[in-house]
Amino acid sequence: MASITAGPEYYTPPPPGASSTAAIEQDAPALLDLHRQLPNLHIYTASSPDFDILNRVNDRSITTLPLATVRPTDEAQVAAAVRYIAQNGLTLAIRNSGADQGGRSRAYGPKDVSLDVRSMTKMVLSADRSSLTVDGGVAGGNVAKFLDSFGLATPTAFSPAVGYVGWACGGGYSSLNGIMGLGVDNILSGRVVLADGRVMDTDDADCDPDLLWALRGGGAGIVGVVSSLRIRCHRRPDVLAGVVLFPLEETPQIAKQLNELYAWKKPPKFAGDAAVFKRAGMDAACFSFLFHWSLEEDRSDLDEAKDYVERIAKMGTVLVNTVRETTPYGFISTMTEIRLYEELVFIKKQISVPGWSEELGRIISEPLPTASSNIIMHDSHGAGTRASGAALEENAAFQNREPHLMFGFFPSAHPDDKEGMKVGRAWADRLFDGIKKAGLAMPSHYINFASPEKGDGLLYYGPEAIVRIRAVKRRLDPSNLFAKSTPDIAEI
Repeated sequence: MASITAGPEYYTPPPPGASSTAAIEQDAPALLDLHRQLPNLHIYTASSPDFDILNRVNDRSITTLPLATVRPTDEAQVAAAVRYIAQNGLTLAIRNSGADQGGRSRAYGPKDVSLDVRSMTKMVLSADRSSLTVDGGVAGGNVAKFLDSFGLATPTAFSPAVGYVGWACGGGYSSLNGIMGLGVDNILSGRVVLADGRVMDTDDADCDPDLLWALRGGGAGIVGVVSSLRIRCHRRPDVLAGVVLFPLEETPQIAKQLNELYAWKKPPKFAGDAAVFKRAGMDAACFSFLFHWSLEEDRSDLDEAKDYVERIAKMGTVLVNTVRETTPYGFISTMTEIRLYEELVFIKKQISVPGWSEELGRIISEPLPTASSNIIMHDSHGAGTRASGAALEENAAFQNREPHLMFGFFPSAHPDDKEGMKVGRAWADRLFDGIKKAGLAMPSHYINFASPEKGDGLLYYGPEAIVRIRAVKRRLDPSNLFAKSTPDIAEI
């Protein structure tokens, strides 16, 4: 067999409206020489049509636009752009989907350049079908869709719109974690463009020995732009999957029964993520349970899976039940899309707990502060939690390896809705503080669900891994060009 490259239907070309030489000279003269060196590189400045829309991300709390947006289509253009930006005293932020809840993909200010890799979407399936090489701008949904057509799968984000590289390098929660590990566990190698324009490949003998470790949980932009990753492919399981919706006020009793169910049996092939949100067409918010069971190859456990979902459905008043036989891609393709590029400001709070309890259910069953607010919960157990101790330290920077439920509280409102933002912030603080005061919180931190703050690198990496991360950073990004894309790892 030969390797297979994904077809043109997976390619996202740069949008029309790239700036002319005259427009760049007027709007962003600092990039004029870059334009002359690379006339085929798409550069968008303030006078470009839809410049504001091009730079929108999943949070409108900051509306200041960057100096320009650079949209490379291959690694060579990335290398030239990064080298130029570094040599000319500019700063940058790396963007793929723009869905990062912390806003680290957002560039703003008079010297900021947005390096938008969303037109780097090449995917190549290896000849032996064991790995897939993906460019830095590939969306997770396209990874799942492409592999699905070959009877293969790998963990991807719940929303198909989320950029794969940022998701995987930051941790990578998925409904397949229990049997395949986290996104970081499926990164086999990577190519990274450093600040001086050099490309470092983790497969090369002269590569920094800690680069692959850092890519596995340190973040996609820790020392450079990830131009591509090579990731592990697995046999695609058939799955029994869908959502079961319950009234929000029944969450305490459901949480209590989930705890009892898991104490009885919680197999790795099962994933039970959850959300609280207001579904279109419903009068009130609901507790949404995302059921996902990866069936054995011979499907001998189908009756066991059906019995398990029946037990969950009996825990409360079922409003909607979409559970059916499908594939991993079939499941995520039905997920409600995250609300990208809308006029919404988000506040982010993240916390993890060891498991469900009636008290936890009571805390999160409080009505949502606004119709667009939500709670997202990821359930981590099985293969995604097995690496520990020396094995973890050696293989991946990602630290959240104990079995846990990871919650993200996301109140949101229109930028003009000051009262909505006020009550939303208070709601998130109440839930966060309530979980801590009840003694349910774990000392772990997931950077992709939290707002940037001073010293958050210590919370994310932990006291041992942050020392190693700082050393990698000093070696490969001594000028700290990529500071915007990473947690704060400064010593405080």
